[in-house]
Amino acid sequence: MSKSIGFYCPHCERRMHVTSRKRPSPLLHNIIVSCQNPDCLASFAADLEITRSIHNSLSPKPDLSLTKQKWEIEIEMQLFALELQPEIDQFQKSYVEGAINALFWTNKIDLATAQNYRNRLLQMKLI
Repeated sequence: MSKSIGFYCPHCERRMHVTSRKRPSPLLHNIIVSCQNPDCLASFAADLEITRSIHNSLSPKPDLSLTKQKWEIEIEMQLFALELQPEIDQFQKSYVEGAINALFWTNKIDLATAQNYRNRLLQMKLI
């Protein structure tokens, strides 16, 4: 699989080659890059992530979204994790609520989105 990629060895400055890859999601590739310099032979793990569109596809997948920001994915994961727990710790819930408020006050999310997140928090059972 040895294909050249735009990574350069931090030790000898030679162009590195992909020696292995996994694709955990449509937007993320975990790769192993290896230096081909016989005097170096270093290898590294790297992640390649597609973060935004430059030109939209002419045949886009309806379930593939490139518009979500990392903070949006993180807050949704936090809420989902809390929803799965049978008993919710007040500290965890307060932490997520603070993150939602910070996102709202910095204009990262609108009022409707903030209220949706808060409603999900209100529906959780406290210990």
